[in-house]
Amino acid sequence: MPDMHACIERLSEIRERMGWLYGSEDLCVLLYSLVKRARPQSVVELGTGFGVSTAWIAAALKENETGVLHSYDNGSHYASDPARRFLAELEGPLRALIEPGQDYPSFMRAMLVWAGVADFAQVHVEDIDFAAIATAPALHGGIDMLFSDFNHSPDSIQALLGHFLPRLSSTASVFIDSASTQRLSYLTLERIVDDLNCNKIPVGLARCWAPQEASAAIDRVQRSRFRLMHLIEGRARAQNSTAWLSIEPVDVVPTVAEFFH
Repeated sequence: MPDMHACIERLSEIRERMGWLYGSEDLCVLLYSLVKRARPQSVVELGTGFGVSTAWIAAALKENETGVLHSYDNGSHYASDPARRFLAELEGPLRALIEPGQDYPSFMRAMLVWAGVADFAQVHVEDIDFAAIATAPALHGGIDMLFSDFNHSPDSIQALLGHFLPRLSSTASVFIDSASTQRLSYLTLERIVDDLNCNKIPVGLARCWAPQEASAAIDRVQRSRFRLMHLIEGRARAQNSTAWLSIEPVDVVPTVAEFFH
């Protein structure tokens, strides 16, 4: 396994060679920095893609020497003609990771091992089912950070927050890629956050809760403060934004501060 210096060099190679495809070449570095700073124990990524953000998040967990990333993707993109052409045109050390007949799980495993971060990332090759993932046994301890790079439609945003809100840790962050520069998604997020901060539950969220979950979920909303920030790139391209929803307990001091003066 490469040391941390070599690991960063390989992460940079992944970023430069592959990051542009899904517009994650800058976001992956931001997520790395936030994971380093917040030191989450449980991170969930919906939409692994070719693993650029996956590798960078896992690297931050490795440096922290704690935490695990669970990343989900059915890998359907991997078999597409555009993806095959993209992989065939890779240059440098990453080219050596591509083997004839290689399937998606094997490719992801090879890349994460090469980057030196395989011990801190588990890639689940399956359909992204919010209800199933949110209740997965591996996540019963709570989710500290959630990154959705999957579907940012208004309906999907409501389903995402509805299913995962009860599973998030008391202090947590949710990132939804591309939502901030899609008009309806932007307005949906703004309205949801306004309602939650007024202790009102949108129907699109509440319908995701089983009867036995509703009371705890409502109590969670009442005890939490929701902050929404739109991170916009200075680039004229479709994938140029990320919505960041921060959730924390209502308190007069930062509840996660190890030292306060």
